[in-house]
Amino acid sequence: MFKKEIHVQFKSYLLYIGFGLAAAMITRLSDFFPNDDLWSFSSIATLFGFWMVTVTLVIYFSSSNINAAINVFVYLTAMNFSFYFLNYVLGFFVQMFDNEGFQWSLFIFFTMFALVCSVISYVLYFWNKENKWSNVLYALPVSGLAAETIGVSIYLYNNHTFLFQLIFNWVSLILLGYWFYRKANNKWIYIATIGMITLIGYLLVYHPFL
Repeated sequence: MFKKEIHVQFKSYLLYIGFGLAAAMITRLSDFFPNDDLWSFSSIATLFGFWMVTVTLVIYFSSSNINAAINVFVYLTAMNFSFYFLNYVLGFFVQMFDNEGFQWSLFIFFTMFALVCSVISYVLYFWNKENKWSNVLYALPVSGLAAETIGVSIYLYNNHTFLFQLIFNWVSLILLGYWFYRKANNKWIYIATIGMITLIGYLLVYHPFL
């Protein structure tokens, strides 16, 4: 039984490594699109919405706190390495990718960031306890996405760009927000937490750049 569980978890790690490699390829190749037009498809790699949504899904479909932490770490680390490795390789063929060697400093920085996200994922998985704190935990990723959606909305209005990111964020916010709303056992705590954390997140993270 123990060996079977180890085998299942190992398969999940390989799965999320694959997802990380795919995410890196999608986001790296999005750089071929202009970043200053109305749609700005390349924004998917530079803002947080895509990463908040995918990491939240990785946590949700994990089997335990430790499994969630490891899944998130291998997903983000695989994505991180592939993202900068692909940049390094493309630099030999495409002028827009300046090839000054593998960007080790950024790779190490975002690997540490992946480790922080791994710890956060361990905590967020406690939303399965179905107590009052689970309502707060469900609200946290939704709040982060809501804060960015507000910021991107204002940025689009002022600068006429990032439309693709805004649509992605709005659709994800509606689906994820409603999904977790249905799972929350205290809707008022869930909604109140979203309102408070969204406001704080917007004022601290996004408002200074608008």
